[in-house]
Amino acid sequence: MFKVEYPITQVIYGLNALDWLASVKGKRIALVTTRSLLKSKILEQILSLINAEVIEGPRQHTPVGDVNNLTERLKGYDVVIGLGGGSVIDGIKLSFNGYYIAIPTTFSGAEHTRSGGATIDGIKKSRIGKEADAIILDPRATLETPKWLLIASGVRAIDHAVEALYSKDSTPFTDSLAIEGYKKLVKCIRDLDSIENRALCQIGTWLSSLTMRYAKMGISHNFGYVYGPRFNIPHGVTSCISLPSTIKLNYSVARNKLREIENEGEPLYEFMDKFLKDIGAKRRLSEFTTLDEALKYVQTFIQIVNNSGNPVKIDIETAKRFIEEVF
Repeated sequence: MFKVEYPITQVIYGLNALDWLASVKGKRIALVTTRSLLKSKILEQILSLINAEVIEGPRQHTPVGDVNNLTERLKGYDVVIGLGGGSVIDGIKLSFNGYYIAIPTTFSGAEHTRSGGATIDGIKKSRIGKEADAIILDPRATLETPKWLLIASGVRAIDHAVEALYSKDSTPFTDSLAIEGYKKLVKCIRDLDSIENRALCQIGTWLSSLTMRYAKMGISHNFGYVYGPRFNIPHGVTSCISLPSTIKLNYSVARNKLREIENEGEPLYEFMDKFLKDIGAKRRLSEFTTLDEALKYVQTFIQIVNNSGNPVKIDIETAKRFIEEVF
């Protein structure tokens, strides 16, 4: 028997979904966004629909000090709008308890979960926050996001689907979300010049990210939590580094589940390696640090992995081989 607690968040999606903002009422409204979007066309467009005070949000990987600062700055607001990627969206979850509208500009999927991640002492740690009351998925919100970042965040969403599928916590419901989300993302991410494909990627991200409400993620996500903040690896790029090797490491126990999304005769880890190269997203840990530095954090990596949803536990030798392989 399975039980699902379904989210109550309202989702407004599709081209021109942003126009819904004109119906939002509030005595005092804040719009939190990233520094890179402070002079953007999308911000200007939103401010033409709703009267809001603009606040610069948390930096990459959501440092806990930035979250604490945001908590103070958001006091007294009735409504907060988050415009940006995972750092902004997570930051608001952890700092505001009022009516929250999330407008993602990437495919990271943070808007679809209750938990928010903040970096404490160099490691990304998650806790339950205030989930969004409304999410606006309008592909126009992604148009000013650098393409490399949008692709990397799409790979992160693919990572959500893959790790949900073989998670120890997987269920028939999460499997269905993961399979359909994966198929949409792999199709749409190849051509982001199409506004229709961007909208499709938002749907794929929605499906794959919902799985994180119910299933703990595995090695690939844990790699990002440990090595992303430590070596300033952009969010999403960590998945571009780790996902093929993660699938390979788990393949002996996850093979049957992964057949749902594999091409016949091609193991998923081989396909994923080629896929990342095809879309220009293949990255290495060596671009960000030395091997000696990376290996210093193996024990922390093991501890987090072995308390996650990964289908297998790892020892010191397995962890070292993994880091050497992604390096």
